Amino acid sequence: MNRSGEIAKYAAGPQRRILLGTNDIAGQLLDLADGFRQLGQRVTSVVNTRNPFYPHHQYDVALDSDPIDWGRAAKKASGYAPRPIRNGLNRSARLGRLVRLIARHDVFVFLWGGESLRWGTEIPFLNRLGKKVVWIFCGDDVRHSSAFFQEFSSIVLSANHSERLTEDELTRPLESIRLAELYCDLIISQPNQSGLAVRPYNHFFVPINLSPFKSRIPGRDIPVIVHAPSVKSVKGTDHILQTLERLKFDGLQFELRLLEGISNKQVLAELQDADVVVDQLHFPLHGKLGVEAMASGCALATCNREDYEPIPPNRPIWHVEPYNLYERLRELLSDRALRIRLAKEGRTYVEKYHDHVEVVKRIIRAWDGDVEYDHYPTFFACKYELPERTVIPDRLKRMTSKIVQRWGLPEGIDPDAMIRRGLMSPLGLSSPIPRWTVTQRTTALSRTPVLR
Repeated sequence: MNRSGEIAKYAAGPQRRILLGTNDIAGQLLDLADGFRQLGQRVTSVVNTRNPFYPHHQYDVALDSDPIDWGRAAKKASGYAPRPIRNGLNRSARLGRLVRLIARHDVFVFLWGGESLRWGTEIPFLNRLGKKVVWIFCGDDVRHSSAFFQEFSSIVLSANHSERLTEDELTRPLESIRLAELYCDLIISQPNQSGLAVRPYNHFFVPINLSPFKSRIPGRDIPVIVHAPSVKSVKGTDHILQTLERLKFDGLQFELRLLEGISNKQVLAELQDADVVVDQLHFPLHGKLGVEAMASGCALATCNREDYEPIPPNRPIWHVEPYNLYERLRELLSDRALRIRLAKEGRTYVEKYHDHVEVVKRIIRAWDGDVEYDHYPTFFACKYELPERTVIPDRLKRMTSKIVQRWGLPEGIDPDAMIRRGLMSPLGLSSPIPRWTVTQRTTALSRTPVLR
């Protein structure tokens, strides 16, 4: 079936009224909204605050707007027209507006753990109302240094980012992930940020609307390199710039364009004229910029650890880490044919896995229960150890027990050992606890669970 036929098939299916919000992480909110709409769904895009890197994005509802001017847009997207509030945004007015939004939607899709219409406090209420809730985790919203450093010990973070992560209280990300695991119908995430997870989840493929992207591969002998850090300490910018200076001193020819503090629209314009994008050194899977680079016809150099992040397999990415950056960049920047091959394969990869309509199809199939989970996390249950002098509050330990009782544990894990390690409470546990194992598929993306 061709693409238009598949879209028509989804459009002819059940039509949901979807609220999509409330944090436009890396500009993904509107791409997801457009994907749902192309598949015949009615969508209201909602943000609590606007992302400064995407000032041109227009949302159906902006909760920080004053005065409120979203009635026409909301009617167009969702088929209803709330009465505008003319005297400013106060607490009771906001609450009334949120009640109307909840009443008018069937499915709630949230980006960024812990951030929803009311900072997660409405999620149990949505669950009791029978609303379908999907939560997409995006990174440090649920990542904690203790789990990351234990599970991904060979990944070296920059000093500044490492310090910021270690100063983060465990209860903040743990609260966000347990809330979703207890009440949501579907969780979408990635292994590098899921060290605290106990419940199975589906893989998050960063969505991108490919229609404005033209894959123009310059194929220069002297390549143009783009590095566009949103947060220097996360990307490893200092090490990247020092390495590029060393390569230039050693006689390698290239042009570097360092893009800082500019809008995403300006970054995309630069990508259209670049040969290589050097992105990040400290996380095992690419982010949104990496997808945009490949969509634009650039060879992408970034940390790419398939041993930690196996989905999708065989990514056409030039792997770099701090310890090998000089040698790997020297090889890439010296080999024009290699750059062109990576650029061509990168565009094909993005079309297959990250096209926003394809991403949304996977989400719809997953919440309808038509696909297996991609990830069955084992680290927290099997190996995680609390940092010294850290205690998980009893309330969160009881939440963990309820989740384990519902979703199970890896085969062979003793729940009493988790209790002794201070990870969960004996309250709420009873026999039998579901068990599962994981075997690796050889011809598919995901891992096949065996539930017992």
